[in-house]
Amino acid sequence: MLYALCAIFTAISAAVSFGFSVEACIKAKAEGDVAQTNAKYALSRSLAALLCCAGFVFPSDMYLTAVAVAMICIQLFDGIIGIKISLFKTLGPSMTAAVNAILLSLYIVRG
Repeated sequence: MLYALCAIFTAISAAVSFGFSVEACIKAKAEGDVAQTNAKYALSRSLAALLCCAGFVFPSDMYLTAVAVAMICIQLFDGIIGIKISLFKTLGPSMTAAVNAILLSLYIVRG
């Protein structure tokens, strides 16, 4: 049960990251080459984060732990970057990282 809950939350976190990256790519077309390059970099990072979905097909404790830790770090960094943008862009990723860390901790302790 905790495996599925942690895996689902990690996947949702990755999907949200991916969605913001796609949005950035769409908006960057009007802003020029540098903005497009940065947006494509963010998109590629988010595509890699979607690898968490493999944890549903091939359940693995170590894989879930690694992907969850990666997404926690990504969300924490997004929250830090969000400080310069808005309160929502700070609190959203920071709270996501916190909830994911709590779920992962519960999974590790009880697993």
